[in-house]
Amino acid sequence: MKTIFTITALALSSIFTTKVTAQNKPLENSLLWEVSGKGLTKPSYIYGTIHMICENDLIIPEKVTKAFDKTEKLIFEIDYNDPNEMADMQKAAVPGTLLSQTLNASQYFLVDSVLKLKAKIPLKALDQYGLLTVYSIAISKTLPCPTTKSYEAEFTKLAKQKKIATGGLETTKSQMGNLHKAYPDSVMVKHIVLFDDYKAMFTAVVKAYKEEKITEVAERMNDKKFSSKEINRWVLEGRNTNWAKQMPEMMKKQASFFAVGAAHLPGKKGVLELLKAQGYTVKPVMN
Repeated sequence: MKTIFTITALALSSIFTTKVTAQNKPLENSLLWEVSGKGLTKPSYIYGTIHMICENDLIIPEKVTKAFDKTEKLIFEIDYNDPNEMADMQKAAVPGTLLSQTLNASQYFLVDSVLKLKAKIPLKALDQYGLLTVYSIAISKTLPCPTTKSYEAEFTKLAKQKKIATGGLETTKSQMGNLHKAYPDSVMVKHIVLFDDYKAMFTAVVKAYKEEKITEVAERMNDKKFSSKEINRWVLEGRNTNWAKQMPEMMKKQASFFAVGAAHLPGKKGVLELLKAQGYTVKPVMN
C-alpha cells in the first residue's frame, strides 16, 4: 500500500503541463538554475525534475551535486518527508467512496477496459481508490521498464547524507484541491483513455529531459491532447505564482535547493520569469 501512495505522490505531478508560446524565448538547455542578487548573501538553486523515470535514465550531473553542496535546505513542491503530508496523501488516495458508485456505467467500462488491457489490473481491484490515484497507477505503467526511480527520493538521500532539512512550497491538501478542480472525473477518464498517447509523449519527454532541453520538455507536455486553459490555470500558473511569492523569504533565510517539476520553470508565468520580475538574477548553470 505504501508503494501506491508513493506512486500517487509522484505520478500526479507528472501530469502538470505548461504553456510555452511563440513570444517566449526558449531557455538555455539546462535543468539547473542559479538565483542571486536582490540582497541574497548566497545563491540558491532551482532544479527541474521529472517525477518518475526509469532507473537507468536517472542521472544527477556533477554540477547538480556541486550546487546542492552549497545549499542549506532542500525544498520540494510538497515535503515528502513530512509524515503529516504523507498522511494527507493517503487520505486523498482513499476518499471513502467507491469508483463503482461515483462513475457512470460508460466511464467505468472505459477505465476498466484500459486498465485490463494496458496495466493488467481490473478496476474492481482499485475500487476504493480515487480516480486520480487510478490515473497515477496507469501512468506508472507507461514507462518501459520494471524499476522506476524519482529525483525526489535521490535528493532526499543527499539531504540525509548532508544532514540538512527538507521543506515544501505547498501542502498536499492545496495540491490535491487544484488537481480536482483541473481534472474532474469526466476529464480524468479521457486522460486515462489516452494511455498510448501518454506513453509516446513520455518517451519523447525523457529524451529531451536527458539532453536538458527544458523548453522542449514543456512543449512536448503541452500537446493539446493533454493540456487546456483550465489545466494550466489550476496546476501551473496559480501554483507558480504562489511559489514565487514564498521563495524570496526562503532564500533570504538560507541558501536553498528547490527541486520542482521541470514544467514549472519555463514560460512567461514560469517560476524563473516570475523571480526575474522581482529583481533576482536567474541564470543557467551549464557546468
